[in-house]
Amino acid sequence: MGTLTKQAVLKTATRPLLAGKATAEAATTAPAWSWRAVRALGGENVVDVLTRQHRQIKLGFLRAALPGPGRRRNFDRLMRLLAVHEAAEEAHVHPVARRALRHGRMLAARRRDEEKHAKELLIALWRTGPDGAGYLRRLNEVRRTVSQHAAREEREEFAALGKAVSPARLRMLGAEVKLTQAYAPTRPHRWVNNEATNKLAAPVLGPVDRVLDAFRHRDAS
Repeated sequence: MGTLTKQAVLKTATRPLLAGKATAEAATTAPAWSWRAVRALGGENVVDVLTRQHRQIKLGFLRAALPGPGRRRNFDRLMRLLAVHEAAEEAHVHPVARRALRHGRMLAARRRDEEKHAKELLIALWRTGPDGAGYLRRLNEVRRTVSQHAAREEREEFAALGKAVSPARLRMLGAEVKLTQAYAPTRPHRWVNNEATNKLAAPVLGPVDRVLDAFRHRDAS
């Protein structure tokens, strides 16, 4: 085999390796401004962000069950936290898990089904309100469903993401989650339940929900 032929074979054999290396480097490379945004948002790992919010949600359910004049305020805070938390997961976290994890498609589909069911319960709870008949029963039903869902996320999805995704990408994903939660809808919407609908709805429903929240709080004060 001539020298030219050997060179051609070597070039052909190594091309996939070089391409894979370039792809991996491109995946971990981001503009300087994006890393400045990550640092401005705390630079937290997305798993830490969402796990902390799971604890806040658990505490939020307890507070929303307390009687007294603060129940409405605690209820609104809980609903807002649940809404923005799920919006960020559906828009950013589950899509990454679907692509990066072994059996990612199956895991992401399970989480979406769980979130769709939880959202139906949340809508019923929202309509009942903290002063409605059956409020505590509905609240407890949502609490059980959300707690089971959060435990499965942490066990099946978050732990695997921590191993499969680079620390830099996890920090970037943490920043994306925080940015999304800053303008996401603050109440459950039945048809907003996947990556595309969350990204489309946030710029529209997010501001509308916040205006409605401001009017409701003004009337309540």
